[in-house]
Amino acid sequence: MEIDNSRIASLVTQTSGHGAPVDRHKSGEDKAAGTAGNGQPGDQISLTDDAQRLRSLEQSLAERPVVDSQRVSAVRDAVDNGTFAVNPERIADKLLSLEQALTDAR
Repeated sequence: MEIDNSRIASLVTQTSGHGAPVDRHKSGEDKAAGTAGNGQPGDQISLTDDAQRLRSLEQSLAERPVVDSQRVSAVRDAVDNGTFAVNPERIADKLLSLEQALTDAR
């Protein structure tokens, strides 16, 4: 099933007050005083230690490459040389594990 994001975007507009972008470039004074940029008191949030650790972990993961290029190169060389070994038992075990995980998720 495909989701049509354009329909959702038309329902939530900046003029409705919902979905307005967050201003992340406030001055330090505004943040410290808890004001909303116009001198009015604003909402304040505080993150728990767990949330801060999760944020840090997300940032460190975002900096890592999605693909291990050294591993890809090693596998490519092994395939080219004819030395890449396929282990059918390992493949079968991984497929069964995946099937079990998908079944458990239902």
